[in-house]
Amino acid sequence: MIVKYILKHKEIPVMVFKMDDENFKLFDITEVLQEDRLPFGLKDRGNKTQYAIQFNNWLTGRGISESRRDFKNVKNRFHAKSSKELMMKAYGLNLTDHYWFHHAKIDMTWKDRNYFDNLFDKVIPDKGINPEIDESVARQSPNLCVDGSIEKRWIVRNGARILLKGSLYNRMQEPFNEAIVSQILDEYGIDHVRYDLGRTKDKNIPYSECECMATKDTEYINAQYVMNTEEYYRKEQYVHFLEMCRNNGIKDAKTPIDEMIALDFIMGNVDRHKGNFGILRNASTLEWLRIAPMFDNGNCLFYDSENDEMENWGIDTLGKSFGDSNRLNLQYIEYPEWYSNADRNCIANIVTECLQKNEKLKSARIDKIVSVVKDRIAVFEQSIAKKIKGKGRHS
Repeated sequence: MIVKYILKHKEIPVMVFKMDDENFKLFDITEVLQEDRLPFGLKDRGNKTQYAIQFNNWLTGRGISESRRDFKNVKNRFHAKSSKELMMKAYGLNLTDHYWFHHAKIDMTWKDRNYFDNLFDKVIPDKGINPEIDESVARQSPNLCVDGSIEKRWIVRNGARILLKGSLYNRMQEPFNEAIVSQILDEYGIDHVRYDLGRTKDKNIPYSECECMATKDTEYINAQYVMNTEEYYRKEQYVHFLEMCRNNGIKDAKTPIDEMIALDFIMGNVDRHKGNFGILRNASTLEWLRIAPMFDNGNCLFYDSENDEMENWGIDTLGKSFGDSNRLNLQYIEYPEWYSNADRNCIANIVTECLQKNEKLKSARIDKIVSVVKDRIAVFEQSIAKKIKGKGRHS
């Protein structure tokens, strides 16, 4: 059955579209009501088919990832055929931005539905690998609209919205990595989402937790949407992203982006795709406020490599932010004001101390990880040596 939906940004109607409620396929974009409040990157450039594809991709991207280990259980629990069906029935509400939708004939308000102001369904524990983290989805919950392959869930604690994240691999290294990078960023005074290490009470299983960086007044827009606001076929991605920020009022974007590039190289972050960095904007005025604090740093330090692969561990790693290599991305950065050669052992010490808390890691693996980190620091220092000299800096 074809049903008419209305897309809203908070209380403001933005678009009317039609959806087949049997298979949840987009049928038609009927009317655009507020073009300036359309989701980022969604523009009618004269190609109606491409326009519809872009919107459908945006809708699909709001759902829980089908690559999650517990997706089949979640899908079966709610008798859904797909992630998109789960997301549509949950009105697309999340704790990232302020977009949502509902049947056009039903009267609903943002005030009564959003998860920044309202509580959401409590988790009913179930049997699973990590029941306190994995079995976390209820119909009226932002947990139906979270991305990524790792099991995660939102909870409310003392009024704050807290995200709990588990692990994908048996060594359960990702939560420790989140804590490591968070401590390093604390040490150097770099803006970031703080991650703390926790453990389940029953099985002592590690997980990371952090507070939501979006609020009832601000929302997160990822880098891909920022970059898609204008075409950039002949520009370097790094240059284009900074231009988009500068043209829209964020004048100091280079510093936090360069900080991200530096830490991603040193830590070997292989998952800094364009959904894992971006901007914060005012959800009422649409003003671009600042670069979003650094977040989602768990996929680093060879988290997914086996012990028998250690001999082949290299200094460089896959880069997804602005190129194919985290090392190559170093070419863009300026001298980092936060870094001092005199503190070069600080990072290695934090890595060592935190990884030693993971009982699943043998000392040989930890030693190898720390050795590579030290090598990366040396390469990083070499890459900025000329800039240090040019500014009259010394260790």
